[in-house]
Amino acid sequence: MRVLYSDPVLLSEKKKDKLLQFINCKTPRNDQLSDEDVWVINGKIVDPEKVFYDMRRVADIQVDCQGLILSPGFIDIQLNGGFGYDFTSSTPDTIENDLHQVAKRVLQFGVTAFCPTVISSEHDVYHKLLPHIKRKRGNKDGAGILET
Repeated sequence: MRVLYSDPVLLSEKKKDKLLQFINCKTPRNDQLSDEDVWVINGKIVDPEKVFYDMRRVADIQVDCQGLILSPGFIDIQLNGGFGYDFTSSTPDTIENDLHQVAKRVLQFGVTAFCPTVISSEHDVYHKLLPHIKRKRGNKDGAGILET
């Protein structure tokens, strides 16, 4: 099956154990953009030589990137907040919204996941906030939230 990068089937299609081939994309390599395909299975980039010679497979889904840049996202391992939100100043009632607002906005900077952090604080701040910070997968609406 061949689809455009924007095709909703990519969000709905079950991709477990499916081999995806991203074609017509530019990838960063050696300080420049290179025209090459990217092969992915179960969310991990795989070596194309292994696909052909070891796995002996062809793509289950070809994704046409139409000349766009395909690059890994950044993972911010210490994010105290942003965009007017400070997780340490959040309350148990506001922390989920604050996390959501930051997750939504960091995508524009290439951050696809982050570890929310609470800066050094009084003991009770941790007990009030940390139970409300839950791991969440990222998607088109916001970056993923990793463990604190």
